[in-house]
Amino acid sequence: MITEVIVPVMDQTTESVLLTRWLKQEGEVVAAGDAICEIETEKATVEIETGAAGVLRQQLVVAGTQIAPRTVVAYVGQIDDPIPTQERDRHETMPLHAEREAAVQQNQSQQPREIRISPRARRLAEENGIDLTGIEGSGPDGRIIEDDIKAATQRKSAGRGTALRLPLAGADAATARAAKAKAERVSLSWRTIPHFHMSITLDLSRIVSRKAAAAGVTYTDLFILALAQTLPDHPALNGHWRDDALIISTDIRLGLVVQTERGLVVPALRDVRARALADIAAEREQVVKQALAGTLGTAAMVEPTFTLSNVGPGHIDAFSAIISPPQVAILAVGSIMERPLVIDGALAVRPTAAFTLGVDHRAIDGRAAAAFLEQLKVVLER
Repeated sequence: MITEVIVPVMDQTTESVLLTRWLKQEGEVVAAGDAICEIETEKATVEIETGAAGVLRQQLVVAGTQIAPRTVVAYVGQIDDPIPTQERDRHETMPLHAEREAAVQQNQSQQPREIRISPRARRLAEENGIDLTGIEGSGPDGRIIEDDIKAATQRKSAGRGTALRLPLAGADAATARAAKAKAERVSLSWRTIPHFHMSITLDLSRIVSRKAAAAGVTYTDLFILALAQTLPDHPALNGHWRDDALIISTDIRLGLVVQTERGLVVPALRDVRARALADIAAEREQVVKQALAGTLGTAAMVEPTFTLSNVGPGHIDAFSAIISPPQVAILAVGSIMERPLVIDGALAVRPTAAFTLGVDHRAIDGRAAAAFLEQLKVVLER
């Protein structure tokens, strides 16, 4: 049976990706889970895997082609499985095989030169007003890459004797692009989602002790575990708002806000229900490292069903986070600090933190939000 290899939806702001190279060739035997090709987004390089074992029967997209998420890029199956001919129509604008490549080459002398450029390089060129027609790419098959645009920008800056102007003072080009993407995303969220926020302050004495006793475990891991134990009882918070309706997820794919050099990234941990703390900690460490390196795997790039934003050490009492559509909730955790707390009528000093839940009022009301926070308090303090 033929299996399609499909580019997943990276996030709600990614409209196209670049298929940079094929890691397996037609006729090559592959196993389920093998990386077939590599794509590039604005924030990461991602390997696309096959879900079935067999032979890579056909590549549908040439390396260096810009494609949309959910595009079928290849077929995997047994050597005698018939290839679906009707699928060719879905990629009619893309060069598929050698004969089409030859046709393109025959017409090159009569048409303007095709500009092959990575998404990051294109953004950088647009930001700095670089004319692409005069640039020879140094990437694969003559593709223009970031280094080519940076070199052209330096030449342009030197020629006019002025400093390079960036959208944000002190920011490099990658940071500026990420800032632009973030601005578009949060603007969409704030315009379309009727937010409200609710906070609760928790005594984290038990959590502090538990972290001290568990090597390699962070506070974030313990918060994730608590969410995994709490969210199943509050399914309305674990889902997406689509087409004016709440779609509740059966999995808990927990998004984790990570600050990188290119801006905020929210990789997803696979379904965290009934998972051990050590398992959660190992995956959290892996996805954070991948996010910082800009090399997230496809599993971490799926849309989360709930997001956690932990500000970490410092002196931040509390903050309200903005929901990332189509999600309907996000939990923001302030810094853990020693604070006065009344316990059994007596004043004590305990490590506490403020947990602020942001919700989409279309899907969740105040009573449901309060019930969730009250149960989370029990889970974290018991």
